[in-house]
Amino acid sequence: MRFLLYICILLFSINSFGQTTITFDEDGSNKLYIKLYGHIDYNQKIESGKRNPGKMDVHRLVTLFGYQFNRKTQFVTEIEVEHGNEIFVEQAFVKHRISRGISLKTGLLLIPMGFINEMHEPTFFYSVERPLLDKNIIPSTWREIGAGITGLFPKRSLKYQLYLVNNPISYNGGSAKINGKTGIRSARQKGIKSLVSSIPGLSGQIEYFGLEGIKVGLSAYYGKTNTALASQYAGIITDENTAIVDSSTVNLSMATVHASFNKNQWTARFQYTLAGFGNADKYNAFTSSDVPELMHGFYGLLAYDLINDQKITLAPFARFSHLNNHLQVSEAIIQNEALRQNIMTVGVNYKPDPGVVFKIDYQFYNLGDGTNYQQFNTGVGVWF
Repeated sequence: MRFLLYICILLFSINSFGQTTITFDEDGSNKLYIKLYGHIDYNQKIESGKRNPGKMDVHRLVTLFGYQFNRKTQFVTEIEVEHGNEIFVEQAFVKHRISRGISLKTGLLLIPMGFINEMHEPTFFYSVERPLLDKNIIPSTWREIGAGITGLFPKRSLKYQLYLVNNPISYNGGSAKINGKTGIRSARQKGIKSLVSSIPGLSGQIEYFGLEGIKVGLSAYYGKTNTALASQYAGIITDENTAIVDSSTVNLSMATVHASFNKNQWTARFQYTLAGFGNADKYNAFTSSDVPELMHGFYGLLAYDLINDQKITLAPFARFSHLNNHLQVSEAIIQNEALRQNIMTVGVNYKPDPGVVFKIDYQFYNLGDGTNYQQFNTGVGVWF
C-alpha cells in the first residue's frame, strides 16, 4: 500500500494528459462537432459437456457532441446507449485553455488510467470485447465529476492530466459495492446523483511520446470511497457511529503503466495495473464482502498488418492476459483461486476503412482453481 502511495505522489509532483476524442480547430470558433461510435457483438462460451447458447448484443451506441465557443473554450459530451436500452452520460466537460501548457477541465471526466478507459472506441482495441483487465480491475468506462488541469509540452514530448474527482461509493442500498471478482466496477457513481462523503480523490496521468512510434504512460489514483451511511448517521456523531461509517469505506489506490509500439506493420501494446485496498479487513467484516488487499493484472499484445495500406487493414493479433483479483488477502478471508486467470486471445481485425472494423477472436481461459473454457466472439464496430 505504501509504495502505491509513493507512486501517486511521484506522479503528481512532476505533473500529470489524456485526450478528448475531438480535435478542435484552434483558429476557429462557434463550431459544432458530432461524432459517433458503436459496436454489435456476438459471444458464445464453449465448455466441455455443455451446450451454451450464444448471445447477441447491440453493445454500445455512443454519440459525441462538441462545441467550440472560441479558440480557447470548448465543451465535449458523450451520450451512450448500452445494450439497446440503458442510457448514460459518459462524459461532459468544459475545457478552457489558460496558457500553451495548461488548460482547465471540469465536469464529468474520464479517469485517465491505462489505454482503454479513455480510448475505448472499437476501432482502437483489437478484440471484440475490451480486455478483462479493463473491466474487472480498471472499471472501464470509469468516470466521475471533478476538475483539474491538462496540457501538452511538445518540446518535452509530454502530455499530462491532473484532477480532483469524486470517489466511487463503496456502500449503498444496504450492500457492498466492492468485491474481489469485479473490484470497484459496481462502485462507480458515473455522475448519477453522486454522493459525497469524503474529500476528493487524486487522479493523474503522464505520457511520453519522444521516441518514434513509441508511447509510454503512467497513471495513478488515490482516494477514500464514499458511503451512504454518512447520510444515515448525519448529525449523530458518536465513536460507535463513526466506526460503523468508517467500516463501510476503503482507501483505494491504483497505478498503471502502459506502453505502445507502432512501427511499419507491427503494433505492440503492454499494460500493467496494481490496485490496493486499505481498511479491507473492517470493510469485509461489516459487509461480508471479499475485497483483497491487492489485485493486479497485465496483458501484452502483438499485431501485424498484412495489407500495409493507409486505409485498409487486415491485422491478425495475439494477446496474453493475466489477472489475479485476490493477489494478496488478509487472514480473515479465503483466497479465491478462481480469481487468478490466464487468458489467451487470438483473432483478426479487418478494417475496409479506418472508421469500420470487423472483428473475430477466440479466447482460452485458464483459472487458478483448475477451471478451463473457451469463448468465441465476433462483431462489427464503427467510429466516425
